[in-house]
Amino acid sequence: MRFSLSLPTIRRPELADPFQETFELARIAEEEGFDTATIGHHHFMPGNQSDPLTFMAAVAARTSTLRVGTGIFLLPVHHPVRVAEQVATIDQISGGRISLGVGSGWWPLEYEVQGSDFHERGARMEEALQILRHVWTREEEGWNGRFWSFPELTVHPRPVQTPHPPLWVAGVVDAAVERAARLGDAWLCGPVQSLAKAKSCLEIYRSACRARSRRADWVLRRFAWIGTDRRRIRQEILPRYIDGLLSHWRESTEDDVERDLFTRLDAGERITPEEIAADRLLWGIPEDVIAQIERYRLETGCDHVHAAFGAGMPARDDEYSTLGEFEEQAEMIRLFGREVIPAFRD
Repeated sequence: MRFSLSLPTIRRPELADPFQETFELARIAEEEGFDTATIGHHHFMPGNQSDPLTFMAAVAARTSTLRVGTGIFLLPVHHPVRVAEQVATIDQISGGRISLGVGSGWWPLEYEVQGSDFHERGARMEEALQILRHVWTREEEGWNGRFWSFPELTVHPRPVQTPHPPLWVAGVVDAAVERAARLGDAWLCGPVQSLAKAKSCLEIYRSACRARSRRADWVLRRFAWIGTDRRRIRQEILPRYIDGLLSHWRESTEDDVERDLFTRLDAGERITPEEIAADRLLWGIPEDVIAQIERYRLETGCDHVHAAFGAGMPARDDEYSTLGEFEEQAEMIRLFGREVIPAFRD
């Protein structure tokens, strides 16, 4: 089984290298056996990366075996040829260690400012994914599409990976899941969705892959918190974490299962943090997390789990949107790497 993680954006403006703690977390993840480190993407939102590709180029230059990626990059907002150039450059810098995870996002402002149209995001995603494959695998060919057109050209540099850097496609509506099967190399699941929703999406994805004789590779993303004190996590960390996650999810939820959760909460129903976390988070001491992953593996057959430690929180005044400072983040990465990952080595 493969394990990857999200990097928090820790910025210390008073330092000569303001992102040095995030870079250090990437190095720790590499040492502890994680396969890939990713970072998210949002414009005009504190605590998020507006330029994740530039940032992950810096991570790639500071690591040697860790794959780097995005989770997720708002592909329909940007010109796909420019994205193709940036990703190919990182592929060169890293020696073939980048995966591009893409999604449509949920905030119309990001589209409006970039001259795109939020209501056309699905169609724009379709064409952008086709263009990435086109310019990475062909030379001196043009494109004439609905949203983008260009004459004969060759993108430089050429990617290192063959046929191109992997494309991971996110989404939970049926059309997006089917799109991942047609135009992606893997489907990104979660991290907001419950296990029941993930399983229903997975049925659609696997069926669409079978129809095209394609491998049904996918990545199960989960928000996570791991420690050595189960009581403290249950009584102190989990309620605070779930409260922050719900605040963020309320802004961005897109499927009926999650909307139903908020309907129940708004009606005054008491839903415990443990109940909400049960199908959505990895949490507890190492043996708890191992059991949770084993449950996911038995019920879904997943072989790539992505942990986002303390991620998904609303940004604080200091623009940090993750629960857990650098020291706690480093401790969780080390604990997961030393206690959880070895439990799933074949």
